[in-house]
Amino acid sequence: MWRWSVSLLVVLFLLMTTFSVAMAGWADLFPSPESIGPGVVEAPGPVLNTLTPELKYQMVGAISCVYVFEAQGSRQTLAEQLSNRPIPILQARVNSSSLQIPAGILLPGKSYYWYVESTHAPGTKSEATNASQRLYFSTAKDSK
Repeated sequence: MWRWSVSLLVVLFLLMTTFSVAMAGWADLFPSPESIGPGVVEAPGPVLNTLTPELKYQMVGAISCVYVFEAQGSRQTLAEQLSNRPIPILQARVNSSSLQIPAGILLPGKSYYWYVESTHAPGTKSEATNASQRLYFSTAKDSK
């Protein structure tokens, strides 16, 4: 009985080790992009003195897109975010590590968030999409 218990423990240990290695390999195979700045992960974020900031990020994957949203409620829960189905005010496919927001997109005195989403192996069974953390920022109020 004792040998059977030890054998079972050894098998369970080997299975857990194999699963942990496989999960680490999956994360290496499909890494997430990284939002660098401007902004911070907590709303409302810093106040920017420009309406055309340059968003910086680290791209990964075959296809990468940047999404910018107006932050309606600066502290929405995940359930609120999913139920509201926000529409991006800017959606851009990118192939560099930065994107200058064009004039006319952002408004003075508003709060925004943005992130990068990357798709790995598009159109295959291994297709995976990962997103970076959201970064929040606000724009300065109009001085008029």
